[in-house]
Amino acid sequence: MNIIKYLVIFALALGLGWLGGGYGMQAIQSLFASQQIEKGDYSSYGVNSTTPIKIYTTQWCPFCKKTAQYLEQRNIAFVKVDIEQDAEALKEFEALGGEVLPLILVSDGLIRGFNQAALETQLKSHQLL
Repeated sequence: MNIIKYLVIFALALGLGWLGGGYGMQAIQSLFASQQIEKGDYSSYGVNSTTPIKIYTTQWCPFCKKTAQYLEQRNIAFVKVDIEQDAEALKEFEALGGEVLPLILVSDGLIRGFNQAALETQLKSHQLL
């Protein structure tokens, strides 16, 4: 009987952890979204009022694909450059201190990696979402 009790408790804890993990991470990202945006002038990288979003990617990066899908689903135009196919894009990526993919430029903000809360914050602040 005791073993069944422990298995049920374990299963409940595991289920709650799994459920809370995804939503919990989104909540944490939302709290710190503004801290994940590095403000600056990124116009020399081709980000301007006509083209406010630029993403540095690779073909194999799942988070790069997730970022592109997120923007495409919302009909938000962006420029995507592959740092493995475009030498100039690689130079820009390195100049921006790129160590994480994707590297996302949205107007005056840089976001390292796919962080939906930070991306939404930056898009909303420039009326792009």
